Amino acid sequence: MDSKNNPNYQPKRFAFVVPRFGPGCGGAETLVAEIAVRLKARGDDITILTTCAKDNRTWENAWPEGMTEEFGLKVYRYGVDARDPNIWIPHQINIHEGINPGLNAQLDWLEHSVNSSGLYQHIATRHEEYDALFFAPYLFGTTFWGSLINPDKSILIPCLHDENYSYLESMKAMFGLVQGCVFNARAEMELAERLFGKIRGGVVGMGFEVPQREAATPYLEAGTRYILYLGRKETGKNGHKLIDNFISAKEQGLIDGDLKLVFCGGGSFDDLLRPGVLSRGDIIDIGYLSEQDKYRLLSHAIALVQPSRNESFSIVLMEAWLAGVPVVVDALCPVTREHAIDAEGGLYYADPEEFGLVINKLASTPMLRQQLGESGREYVRSVYDWNRVLERFDTVVRDIQGIA
Repeated sequence: MDSKNNPNYQPKRFAFVVPRFGPGCGGAETLVAEIAVRLKARGDDITILTTCAKDNRTWENAWPEGMTEEFGLKVYRYGVDARDPNIWIPHQINIHEGINPGLNAQLDWLEHSVNSSGLYQHIATRHEEYDALFFAPYLFGTTFWGSLINPDKSILIPCLHDENYSYLESMKAMFGLVQGCVFNARAEMELAERLFGKIRGGVVGMGFEVPQREAATPYLEAGTRYILYLGRKETGKNGHKLIDNFISAKEQGLIDGDLKLVFCGGGSFDDLLRPGVLSRGDIIDIGYLSEQDKYRLLSHAIALVQPSRNESFSIVLMEAWLAGVPVVVDALCPVTREHAIDAEGGLYYADPEEFGLVINKLASTPMLRQQLGESGREYVRSVYDWNRVLERFDTVVRDIQGIA
């Protein structure tokens, strides 16, 4: 529904609040940007509120303060407040390892997360300019403190994972106070309701264009057989465990010796904590690629492997299916397993041996690869077409706001 197709449509004024925004940011920021661009294109008045940070580890100010334009969107950037890592880091380590430090310590942890007084002042003084304020993702100071300035107008796009952070009392309080949530997958919404009780909201997800399939020349040397990891190289995405599973499968003879594992994306391979494996010759590290070259690399892969267990949507699965490529996911990630089953577009594994068997099955069965890839492509076309996604977005937001 939009102003072009419905003359009675009343454009909305929405603000999206994220801790960083711009080219090269993470999955949550990409999802917000894509939705915001589509809402603006149909006639809504969209504002992005964010900080000047670019790096999600240091949170140092990198972009200038002020209003600018990114992806055709109006963006207000505010400086990151001074923070004390000596306070934040011990709490971060404890929580990550499953130690609940108590509510007061949680608030200290959030106080020394990424925060911006200028951004909070904007929300406090100008919230009446917006019909709703959307905050993403759930884990950062800008979402916690920002959403509580005017919780009756705040809607979370939480990108929630089943992780130690999500079990904190501070998170439960935030989810209970805001107006509602826009979720990316059914499994994410079910997790939120197990943790926090009934929440007003629903599942929306992210949309995709489904272009005509085009043949692409190989990015690697013709005839190279490989499985592909696509995304940031970090242990949080279980890239290191993918390496371990691949090597174990090779050593057990479960997969062919000529098969390679290719990593493509930002970050440093050193962050995967597996020194020396690149000298094997069957593990290849490729940096960040253009969209065209990424498609070339992806479209000739035997499968895309997504080893992460902490996903609320997983854009790379959709990209693989759009290229007609099957996916392999960790069985302990509810969201990616749900996608693979619903799409009939991939397989999943629960241990290193299953990993090897699944990869061998795909590598040795071209017809199965084609069947799964095409089924996945149809899933993206039917479920994540932008018109369907925006219809769900409108329905969920109306339900959250109690509008008939």
